[in-house]
Amino acid sequence: MKNRINADQEKTRNFHQYTVGEMAGLLSMSAPTIRFYDSQGAVVPHRDEDNQYRKYTVVDGNYLIKMKELKNVGASLQDSVRLLNDVDLEEYCAGFRQLEQAEQKRIERQQLLLQGFQRKIALIESLETELNQITLGMRPALWRMDHQIEDQFRAQKAAVTARANWTDWMPAADLSFLFSAEDPEHALHWGFAMEAPLAEALELDKQDSVYYPAVPCVRMVFCTHNEVFLRYENLQPALSYLEKHAFALAGDILGRSIARVMGKENTIIHYYDVWLPIKDREIL
Repeated sequence: MKNRINADQEKTRNFHQYTVGEMAGLLSMSAPTIRFYDSQGAVVPHRDEDNQYRKYTVVDGNYLIKMKELKNVGASLQDSVRLLNDVDLEEYCAGFRQLEQAEQKRIERQQLLLQGFQRKIALIESLETELNQITLGMRPALWRMDHQIEDQFRAQKAAVTARANWTDWMPAADLSFLFSAEDPEHALHWGFAMEAPLAEALELDKQDSVYYPAVPCVRMVFCTHNEVFLRYENLQPALSYLEKHAFALAGDILGRSIARVMGKENTIIHYYDVWLPIKDREIL
């Protein structure tokens, strides 16, 4: 198949010609961007016979506009150049179908992230009524990964990759802390957590992650003042509640960071909620 852009260039030698700066101004694009598209074959400008400067025509400008259209719908530079140059009508239509499918998936992802925003806002707005309250309930099923233990990030390759993946999903993913039931020293673990149905809907990469099923828990909403690190001792009201009501801790303690704000007299207030799993008992 003959290269369409090169073929058009052969027909535009007598068209009005623009410098790269003029074309950039007319299309509200930067000159370096146009030169880059030129280098990738998205346009093929004429060359001034005297000084070899690039000269562009309206045809080049319209190819650049088409490049912007394709960029708007998520096409890569390589795919955009291919669609403008080297495909027939059937392939052109198939290319747009693929872009449509990718855009639909992106919109669905954004809708799920919007749900994460709404859930976060609802959680923040509930602080006034739930702060310092201890309740019984079911902790939802979660996927969770550890990315920090005490004052050190996990640096293994798998952890670095998983950290990058998880942060892309915030606020649908929560910044999550954990105190292991098997650790008598109560080292603080930070990571990310997401409710399991949402993780499935988002096709979350579960590499380096652990599944926590739904379990009955004691839940507490609390805050700390001017503390850089959360400490196991901050959970004492909930631990005392377990003892008072003859509940036994039945697994890792999971919680999440809700908000970090400034309080009166420049105090730093950090709000959390925490779930302490308890042995089977009808609590609902």
